Amino acid sequence: MKKIFTSAFLLCSGVIGFAQLLNVQSIEKVSLPEGITINSATISPNGEFFVIAQNEQSGIHRFDLASKSISTISLTGIPHDLKISNDGSIVVFREPRINEKRMRQIALKAFDVKRSTETTIAPFSRDLQGSAIINNNVVAVNSDKLTAKNLNGGEAKVTMPVASIRYGQLCIDGNVISPNGTTGNSYMWPSVSPDGTRVLYYLASAGCYVANIDGTNPVRLGAIHAPRWYDNNTVVGMYDRDNGHEIYASRIIAISADGKVKQDLTEDASLALFPSITNAGDKISYTTPAGELFIINITR
Repeated sequence: MKKIFTSAFLLCSGVIGFAQLLNVQSIEKVSLPEGITINSATISPNGEFFVIAQNEQSGIHRFDLASKSISTISLTGIPHDLKISNDGSIVVFREPRINEKRMRQIALKAFDVKRSTETTIAPFSRDLQGSAIINNNVVAVNSDKLTAKNLNGGEAKVTMPVASIRYGQLCIDGNVISPNGTTGNSYMWPSVSPDGTRVLYYLASAGCYVANIDGTNPVRLGAIHAPRWYDNNTVVGMYDRDNGHEIYASRIIAISADGKVKQDLTEDASLALFPSITNAGDKISYTTPAGELFIINITR
């Protein structure tokens, strides 16, 4: 891999009103196979592979970081709301279809990386709201109801709150909480903090927020898109700007969950989009409009 060290940027990232939340060591451009460009990429929690969508091919694929090999997970799956288990053994994804009545439906499926087998978690419907992986339990939220399947054949358990969206409203365990109200508001990008006590979400035309798991005490973090929990106290997302036709500036930022401390992790000129994070927090990946893939290396 070719390493791009942005030393001047690293020296400046903690000044001019911005404290340092994360210690950025380097930024690497990931070497992709010839002719491959990335539409989206999610790094596995163990940092060994990415689940990617390519500009050249439909479906979702596994890109191994060590071997640089690409294998197919599903030719009909999409990367929206994609989940990867902590040990990297399970990939949960959505599969869309148009039924005989020309209505769009979504199924939830799980792919076993080691066995290369696929399991249907929730059949095709119009009411799939969200999903989660809790240990080896895959949870689907469908029509406000939670169903779980243990992929090891044991008893299925839901031991953490599950965030989802239904008709634009934010739900926890299938119950609407919508911290900023339900009238005229549309929620997206929901996720529960690692300790299960708070929920992160984006409110259309309003910005990114963190609230208690029951919907109380919403705190605005700013105009941050595609937010993700870095840990219980820190959120990572992208601050992007466009002219209505194309993105002309975008950077990855870290922000404290109380909204008081912010840190730029990349520069606007990098056009950094859609971060994803390893469980250890040592790597934050992002893509660019040109189909490139980068990794920010972090020391804690």
